[in-house]
Amino acid sequence: MALLPTSILPFWIGPHPEPVAAPHSKAGLGAFFAICYTAGMYASLYAPSMAGDWGWYPRLSKPTWAPTPQLTGPVWMVLYACMAVAGWRVWRLGGFRLVPIAGIGFGAQLFLQAIWSTLFYGSQSTLAGFVDLVCLFGLVTTLWFIYSSIDKLAGRLWLAYLMWIGFQTAVNGVIWWRNG
Repeated sequence: MALLPTSILPFWIGPHPEPVAAPHSKAGLGAFFAICYTAGMYASLYAPSMAGDWGWYPRLSKPTWAPTPQLTGPVWMVLYACMAVAGWRVWRLGGFRLVPIAGIGFGAQLFLQAIWSTLFYGSQSTLAGFVDLVCLFGLVTTLWFIYSSIDKLAGRLWLAYLMWIGFQTAVNGVIWWRNG
């Protein structure tokens, strides 16, 4: 069941032909995991470590509900797995071919997600991090609509990521607002 009537949906979200599973789908799943976790490794280069290397971050005024590295590390490990499985399921069902923005968007959101820590922690720019997350939130929301229309499980997995990005955007926005 679609979230919206197909008559008002853009052409790329409308009904799709019957999906056909791609060959070598297990190798594809491995590739999606490798791509997602490689982006995650890059993103972690500037992130505060649980060992105590925090740089300028402790001096910032943060909301009381801002997550700690003890929480964010495990959450991101789960979310990268969700992204990999969701992307793989959409790809396997031909979604990247049928809806090119699904594949292009997958790569673009990984890029935006990976560079956030470079912008926020590496450049010490709360504004650049916030702008990146606003763009990422818009893209991830668009992909959620597309992925949900192609595969229900992919949509559910992507929804977890969308909710976390929404939360992170709110946290980053409050940090930017308080610290100008």
